[in-house]
Amino acid sequence: MTFKERILAAMNHEEPDQVPVMGLIMDPATVNQILEKKPANFVGMLQKPVLGNQIKALLNTNRFWNKMFYDNSAGAMQGAIKLGFDANWTIYALMKMNRDAQASLGWSWYDPYGRVWDLGADADGNMTVNYSRALCDTEEKWEAWVEKRAPLFETMIRNIASFHKKLVDNYGDRIYSIGYAAPGIFENSWQPIGFVNFTRLVYQKPEFVKKVISFHTDLYIRNLDAVMKSGVEVVLGGDDLGQKTGPLMRPDLIEKLYGESYRRVADFVHRQKRKFIFHSCGNIYALLGKFIEWGFDGIITLEPTEGMDLGKVREKVGHKLVLIGNLDVSYLMVKGTQQEVEEAVKKAIHDAARGGGYILSTSHSHPTVDPIRLKWMVDAAHKYGRYPIAV
Repeated sequence: MTFKERILAAMNHEEPDQVPVMGLIMDPATVNQILEKKPANFVGMLQKPVLGNQIKALLNTNRFWNKMFYDNSAGAMQGAIKLGFDANWTIYALMKMNRDAQASLGWSWYDPYGRVWDLGADADGNMTVNYSRALCDTEEKWEAWVEKRAPLFETMIRNIASFHKKLVDNYGDRIYSIGYAAPGIFENSWQPIGFVNFTRLVYQKPEFVKKVISFHTDLYIRNLDAVMKSGVEVVLGGDDLGQKTGPLMRPDLIEKLYGESYRRVADFVHRQKRKFIFHSCGNIYALLGKFIEWGFDGIITLEPTEGMDLGKVREKVGHKLVLIGNLDVSYLMVKGTQQEVEEAVKKAIHDAARGGGYILSTSHSHPTVDPIRLKWMVDAAHKYGRYPIAV
């Protein structure tokens, strides 16, 4: 079988020749390690008084940003091919650099939705980015923000379409590129407002919250549509609905606020004859039934550190959902021994791969994931993942 046939067989709950392996490679630190490249160290350059403003001006041009972002993603695809993966996820993001007195480096990224992302660098100079705070904590600020950013949303949608198509055009003959429309509706509606503010507004201004969710549902479907212009049969979307001990909101409240949006998303993807995989971190046992009800085809992450047991999930959902992930990125793929990686791969295959419907992968990306351990994971999948499953 080819990598594409293997992925599509698994997505159809059929047994391929071997368990397919999907990479979640995206962090510059991981990409640079695999390709043995030195990081550009933009963060170091930003700290220089004169050069900082020039770097900001350069990064804020659409052309340079797209080139920088594409080059890293192309590196991720090259790295995934080098390690032997059948597929890799691909994610587009648009950011603008700003002076920021609240940021530790004096600089931060603003995204089009109204989030601030802290900028940093690891010990080798690889750029790190983490969500830090909201920019639209009132109804008035949110209204003004989205009105002013309307042209930027149009630019973002055009960029998404060209980014994913270019990756498929350049790497689609060697690896399956699974485009990820991110962030999702839940994250886009609360993160620019702040979680405390957002949950307060759910009760104090329900019509405003309804308007925010409706706005982001429409925009998210345009995002998915742009991703699917690459022509790939499987698309990835999602929201982090879970945290360490369970959902971030009660499942009945998530249903009330977002159920119809998620049904629209799944229906839209299916009308394009594609499959929809949903990404959610955290402990999501309480939402498994909802994922089926909303019409999703598969779920990804299944973090063991959040208590997600792959065998238990398979027992609960049967073959109504394709399962992807479950290999720990907090220890196993950072410091685990080769024997520990092999045992984890064997357990995942044993727990979920019979009858198809399982794609082996890490539970997430992370800058500290070690490429050597990724290679051990792929090799173990090839060694123990042959059908019929015997582990």
